[in-house]
Order: sequence, then structure tokens, then C-alpha cells
Amino acid sequence: MIPRVPGEQPADLSRPIETVRARIYPELSGLRLDQALAKLLPWRSRSSVQRLIKGGYVAIESRADPARASVRVAPEDIVIVRVPPRVDAPEGPELDAANEFAIVYEDAWLVAIDKPAGLTVHPSGRRLSGTLINHLHARYRSVDDPDRDVVPRLCHRLDRETSGLILVAKNERAHAHVRMQFEALTVRKTYLAVVEGSVADDEGRIDTPLGPDSKSAIRLKIGVRSDGLSAITRFKVLQRAEDLSLVECFPETGRQHQIRVHLASIGHPIVGDKLYGPDETWFLQAMEGNLSAAASARLRLPRHALHSHTLRLQHPRTNEQLDLTAVLPTDMADLCS
Repeated sequence: MIPRVPGEQPADLSRPIETVRARIYPELSGLRLDQALAKLLPWRSRSSVQRLIKGGYVAIESRADPARASVRVAPEDIVIVRVPPRVDAPEGPELDAANEFAIVYEDAWLVAIDKPAGLTVHPSGRRLSGTLINHLHARYRSVDDPDRDVVPRLCHRLDRETSGLILVAKNERAHAHVRMQFEALTVRKTYLAVVEGSVADDEGRIDTPLGPDSKSAIRLKIGVRSDGLSAITRFKVLQRAEDLSLVECFPETGRQHQIRVHLASIGHPIVGDKLYGPDETWFLQAMEGNLSAAASARLRLPRHALHSHTLRLQHPRTNEQLDLTAVLPTDMADLCS
């Protein structure tokens, strides 16, 4: 996500991001500017950061001299990065008034979205506009009228390729209340996944710790590790075909990529999963936009077949139980037919 200086008002994301402002925290003190910026913007390589600096896109707010890659940063420095043209090239579905996401539930406190697969949730990396939160800001923000201004706040995240329910708070109180429920693991979540192979057991419980995959060249990949964080996923088989199964998953913990890693660990990776499926190099190919036709055919879907199906939580205003459901999307249903 985009770093923000503490104490600033929430950014207006209804328009494309033009600048990123980030404060140098003590751990970065004394580093070269390019080194510090590579840590603040982890989606960019150091060479990419150096090109930004050389191109004049980077400045340190309190210093009059032009920014140089070799300059040393100090605590509390504010680094300003102007977003160069074309950094936010489209990825995923474009939304407009005629093609909006479905709203499953809405009141004065919350809005629940049925997010389509391929829609990035929050500006980050190479995608700084056209995300779900950008569209929500365009829908709800009234920056020039504080009495009508609503700042949407994500209560949790979904991967770009994962479809289904995502909950958004309309005020700080609702956000804090719901976030506490997620952190206390009292929100009941279910996911639907189409996996490779016919799962033998009708139901099961996967209890294997997770952490960074030290065997992978891909930095964000997670793997099963004896020294990892506790992770538990229960599952139930809803439907079987000759070489596919539709599985309902009940994560009891909320680790990154938990369901995807757990299902792959028992020999049933999610259909379309380029990172945890048959060949992780397909993930790198897809990132570069050159996934082969053979790999695409083997994956069956252009995205991983994982869907956020239900949420059960306590409403932040009424304290009553709130049950939300997003139906299985067509692409996953077609796999099961």
C-alpha cells in the first residue's frame, strides 16, 4: 500500500495518485536515498528507484539541493516521489458506471462488496489507480463538503485474483470495531475453491505452520515451515469431478496466502494458481505478460479459482449478527459443471 505520513488527513483516492510522501523512520537513518526508498517502496527495485531519482521524480522536502541517489537520509526526512507517467498501466477489469462491482450489503456504517477477480483492492506496486478503493473514493468522497464526506476504509484484504466478499467501513468507529473482530479471529469466514484432483477425504483439517518459502526465488511466496506461524484451515468437499473438486474452506487463522498454500500442501493446488500450482515460473511469466499458451491451457483459468463466499460478524452499531454471502462466480461454476 502507499506509505502515508502519520497525522495527515486520509488521501483522496478518487483521482489518480500523483505523488507519494513517506517519512524516514529511525531504522533507515544513515542509508543512501536509493537504499531507503527501495525499502519504502518494496515493489520497486533499487535500479528502478535510481532511475526515478535521476529523472528528477524524487525530492527530500526539507532540503533545497536536488536529490541524489548517494545522499544520506535522516530520521523524520519526508521523501516525495512524483508518480511518472504510465506507472499505473491498467491491470484487471476497468469499472465504470455501466460495469460496477456488486454491492451485497450497505448501511450508514458498512458496505460489503462482491469484488470481481482481477480487481486490485488498494493502490500499490505498479497499480496506483483504478483499484477498488479508488472507485469507492470516487463514489463516496465529498472533499469539498466535510458534512457529506465519507472516507471508505478497508476492513481486510483480498488478493487481486481472488473474487468475492470484502468489507469496507464508512467511518473510523466502524473500522476500528470490525478490525478488532478480524484481529481477534471472531469473524467467521468461508471461501470456495476449485482444486486440482479428486480430494479423497470428505472433510479435513490442515494444521501446518507457514512462513517465507526459502526454497523459492520469488520473495512473496509462502511455504510450510516448522518454524513458521501457526496456521489452521478446515475444509469440506462439496463436489467432485474426475480431476477437480469444489471445496469449502474455513480458515481459523489469517496468514498470507493461507488457503492457497495449505491446499497445495496436501496435493490439491487451486486451479489457475500460478504461484502455488505446478510451476512457479508461470507466475514470473504472467508478471512479465508473456505466459505461454501451453501454461495458460494447463492452468484452465486466467486467475486462481478462490472466492470469498461468506462473512459472519457483529455489526459495529447494533451489535447484532450480520451474515453476508457472495454467490459463486460464473467462471468457477463453469469449471464445476
